[in-house]
Amino acid sequence: MFDAIAPTYDLLNSVLSGGINRVWEAALVKHLSRLDDARVLDLCTGTGALAVRLARRCKAVTGADISPGMLEIARARNPSLINVSWVEADAQNLPFEDGTFDVVTASYGVRNLPDLVKGLQEMCRVVSPGGQVGILEFGHPRNRVWRALFSCYSRCVIPLLGGLISGQRGAYEYLPTTAAAFPCGVAFESLLRDAGLLPIKTIPLLGGVAYIYIASRS
Repeated sequence: MFDAIAPTYDLLNSVLSGGINRVWEAALVKHLSRLDDARVLDLCTGTGALAVRLARRCKAVTGADISPGMLEIARARNPSLINVSWVEADAQNLPFEDGTFDVVTASYGVRNLPDLVKGLQEMCRVVSPGGQVGILEFGHPRNRVWRALFSCYSRCVIPLLGGLISGQRGAYEYLPTTAAAFPCGVAFESLLRDAGLLPIKTIPLLGGVAYIYIASRS
């Protein structure tokens, strides 16, 4: 599915979010405190938008994704970046040694993992002691009216526009479904603790449409 939507993935992210997805990615980077000279793993990197942003601040970035189609576009769009490498990998079974990275990030990706806790455990395993994990993911608006409006947009507008632009309506019916079912806020903090991570900051965005989570490994 992700291979199929890869060619229009970035365009649709910008169209469907009104460009605010890039603002939120910049906010995630801003809230990470250990980026200078850091070794960073960007999981579920997709076409590499966040990895490229991180590369401007970090010593080395590894962008990892299970979709070869996404990674093909990431490589093609960023051939001159010498401090970024692209790796095809399953976030639930990462091919890296314990404590390899100073920072691990993921944007709009962990909700698609079949076993979320295992994915978080892998993030904890590959980050160094004292290192940080930063996650940007969709949530549920806290205001009842805003929640109803956003739910209508997700169920009706996103599949329609996504299908028209990408030709893959099924994918854009699936993605809002995973967002609607994803635990957010305090519930997600509990999952981070279960995986061995200590939540540091949880920042709701646009009334809870999305959240930034910053955690550390003790």
